[in-house]
Amino acid sequence: MAIKMVMVFMISRLRRTSALVASLAGAALLTVACEKVPLLAPGGSTITLTAAATALPGNGTTDIIAQVIEAGGTPPHSGTLVSFTTSLGTVQPSQQETDVSGKVVVKFVAGGTSGTATITALSGGVSASGTNAIKILVGAAAVGRVIVSANPTLVPALGGVTAISAVVLDVNGNPLTSVPVSFSTTAGILNDALVNADQNGMAQTTLRTAQTATVTASVGATAPTTGTGGGTTTPPATGGTPGQASGTVTVGVAAAPTLVITPPTTPPSAGLPAVFSIVVTAATTNGTAVRDVTVNWGDGASQDLGALSGTASVTHIFRTAGTYVITATVLDASGNSSQVSTSVAVIPVPRPTIIITPSPVPGHVGAQTTLGIQVTLPTGISVQDLTINFGDGSSADLGGATSASVPHVYTAVGTYTVTVTVLDTTGQITTGTTAVSIAQ
Repeated sequence: MAIKMVMVFMISRLRRTSALVASLAGAALLTVACEKVPLLAPGGSTITLTAAATALPGNGTTDIIAQVIEAGGTPPHSGTLVSFTTSLGTVQPSQQETDVSGKVVVKFVAGGTSGTATITALSGGVSASGTNAIKILVGAAAVGRVIVSANPTLVPALGGVTAISAVVLDVNGNPLTSVPVSFSTTAGILNDALVNADQNGMAQTTLRTAQTATVTASVGATAPTTGTGGGTTTPPATGGTPGQASGTVTVGVAAAPTLVITPPTTPPSAGLPAVFSIVVTAATTNGTAVRDVTVNWGDGASQDLGALSGTASVTHIFRTAGTYVITATVLDASGNSSQVSTSVAVIPVPRPTIIITPSPVPGHVGAQTTLGIQVTLPTGISVQDLTINFGDGSSADLGGATSASVPHVYTAVGTYTVTVTVLDTTGQITTGTTAVSIAQ
């Protein structure tokens, strides 16, 4: 009996010991689990993101601040974990714990790709995303304006070199560094067509020209330009697409004559004279006289107008219809040259109208039938030759007449087709017909 009671006591004590061990082990596991689970913002909290800069050059950096506030308006427990993501570049570190004020400060590193970085923050079920995310323009996407200048703005009469400078500003008006600037010109030769902006946002090249040249400096895709030294901007796109901005400057040639050619106010007709107004102005800075003016009419013909000065009316005849580019060139005694072009649409030459009126109607065999002929021509055109075919095997040549009453006697009953053919001074041949009835 005593042995049995001892055994029951020992079993009971063993059970209590096992329970205690299990309880201690559970507490230890709970402690470890609590240490591994991160502290996150409670539901109803808000995360507000701010950035020290909204535009960065390639590989630039800026601080990103996340402020976490609970629903009650107080910061969460310090050590609340906030995670960051970005569509471009990197956030370092990508996770950070709040301080006692609920604030987290991390670093955004732009990287070398141009575009718009969208940065979001997340803690538990609370996030700053969508319209609450931070957007930072990077590289060419951050461009706001390109200001272009030339030094000097005039090159010598026989040509020269000028320094072209482009200052790239971001959307906030700050210099934008490291972005590639593309230069192009309407005349002359550029020393460098692609230059990276320096630490001051400036890119430079040189232009050698003997003609007036407009130089364009573009960042990103080529954009429209407005005015000398100005710039235009297209809003930067997302997804790694560069923004667009450009500016221009015009470099002139000193002491060059000017030339303006004006086509007729109404489209000229092929084969008829077209009158162009040409205005030549000699350089006023040094009084160099015009030596020669030539015109290329664009139809294979050219014309030397000599030492033309002032306003002159020059006539040219285009033989066929079409669109022609007319180029006029002026040369002065110093060798300075200017060239301008204009286009003109030449329409087909209008044809004359021909009216044939027989009398009497019907005519009679063996009696006289009079054929009245009236030819109406467009202005500037005349008749070279007019012939009439009576339709019975006989004809007559009326020369350069535009109207006539032509008698003719038909010898047989029938209907005859009378044809009048006109050859005009443009070389066109036009025919008109009418039917003449002859009775017994």
